[in-house]
Amino acid sequence: MRNALLFVLTLFGASLCFGAEVYPSKAVRVIVPFAPGGSTDFTARVISLQLSEQLGKSFVVDNRTGASGTIANGMVVRSAPDGYTLMLADTSTTIVPGLFKSLPFDVAKDFAPITQIIGAPNVLVVHPSLKASTLKEFVALAQANPGKFNYGSAGAGGLNHLMAELFKIAAKVNVAHIPYKGAGEVVPAVLGGQVEMLISTIPTVLAYVNSGKLRALAVTTDGKRAPSMPNVPSMSEAGVSGMTIYAWYGLVGPAGMPKAVVNKLHAEVVKAIAVPSVKERFITQGGEAVGSSPEEFSKLIRNELPRWAEVIRSAGITTQ
Repeated sequence: MRNALLFVLTLFGASLCFGAEVYPSKAVRVIVPFAPGGSTDFTARVISLQLSEQLGKSFVVDNRTGASGTIANGMVVRSAPDGYTLMLADTSTTIVPGLFKSLPFDVAKDFAPITQIIGAPNVLVVHPSLKASTLKEFVALAQANPGKFNYGSAGAGGLNHLMAELFKIAAKVNVAHIPYKGAGEVVPAVLGGQVEMLISTIPTVLAYVNSGKLRALAVTTDGKRAPSMPNVPSMSEAGVSGMTIYAWYGLVGPAGMPKAVVNKLHAEVVKAIAVPSVKERFITQGGEAVGSSPEEFSKLIRNELPRWAEVIRSAGITTQ
């Protein structure tokens, strides 16, 4: 009788072990808040492909556009917190709460940060006709001619709009904002001299800087130089503090995800971004591999929220 009971208990324990689900046991959806082709989509596709190879299950990119990314954000926070619906978040995730009076989610509470995948510094460029070959000369020129010069953005409320507004505060200059409909319009505008200044991701303007069609004055790194622009000083080197700005891209899920799943995804992303071919693809986009812990990524998000909210408030930016 005793042996029979032990046999039954052994079978029961084995059934529990075999029944335990090993994550992931099926395809994982990675929602991207923007259309295919941009930096956020690129990052999602590179990391999803590598995770699919590492974990043996498909990580499928799902582009859900609209309302400055809030549609995708809402979908994720309403999803089951089981690790099978993730989102490729970017800097805009921490900008939208400052732009909209009310949102159906709380960025600080309703997401489970997993890891920052990469960070990409930006660069301030001017049209070469401008009589300023350094950032200090440009600041002096702008201060002597308030309101005379313009800067372009890819749209009101976007990152390059907010970066320029932060620059105006940090450098104490008055430069007028000219919004365009995306990078496809704003870059030709600065190339043509319709606007004098633009703060943009490095890959967007690198070829024009190298060819002399635009002049790079400073990068928004934390004091170091960008590898792709070794001759361009950082903002702090050039005399403007408070302008350390990295466009960041990271993986989040809905709040309440099991810690074991969050930790596994973090570990797998760290492994993925160490793969030479993956690292090289990110470098071509101006990105630097990060792989921060969930706690570090959470801290970044919480720090970014008030930073951009204050810029939006100070500049009087609205979504209208």
